[in-house]
Amino acid sequence: MRKIPYGEANFRKLRKENNLYIDKTRYIEELEKKNVNRGLFLRPRRFGKSLWISTLWHYYDEYYKEEFEELFGDLYIGQHPTPLRNSYKILFMEFSGIEIDNIQAVRKRFNRKVKNAVEFFIQRYQVGEQAMSRIENLDMAEDVLDEFLKIMRDEKIYVLIDEYDHFANGILAESMDSFLEIVGKGGFVRTFYEVIKTGAMLGVFDRIF
Repeated sequence: MRKIPYGEANFRKLRKENNLYIDKTRYIEELEKKNVNRGLFLRPRRFGKSLWISTLWHYYDEYYKEEFEELFGDLYIGQHPTPLRNSYKILFMEFSGIEIDNIQAVRKRFNRKVKNAVEFFIQRYQVGEQAMSRIENLDMAEDVLDEFLKIMRDEKIYVLIDEYDHFANGILAESMDSFLEIVGKGGFVRTFYEVIKTGAMLGVFDRIF
């Protein structure tokens, strides 16, 4: 009997532990057919957004190429693989768990989340010690990402962002002024996504979800 994995958002773990999985992988094919290079998935809590991000990660990441049959073989997309399967390096960022006591604390934690993601990428894909040294002395998320674009200028990367508005919604519930300060003109969240946009324009960030 298969277990019902309530709250499990790690696709690889879910599949390897023989959990019940409702196959929605045909939508991966739909995204490619419709050439959705900039995707935004809006759903309430507990609607499987994080699991979907994880599914995309394991499907497109070149790192999991050898596990493709084990993870996807009996699913729709495993029997109808698309041209882009396991063809990307993945830059994954998630913004849950950011305390909203004050804007300075939010900014610091946001910076750390982005830097951790970039450092994980550099280690995972063995980009090199020189690349890591160019990142390690930077603090601001936009500076880290901007330097990352210079390092990876000849690559095509898939960017996956989970809980992209989690902390912003929390701030909005407390103070409209604080919310506008971080997402409005000159705010650090807006600046961060402007760098993401630049990465897409340069072709480094080939796909974003």
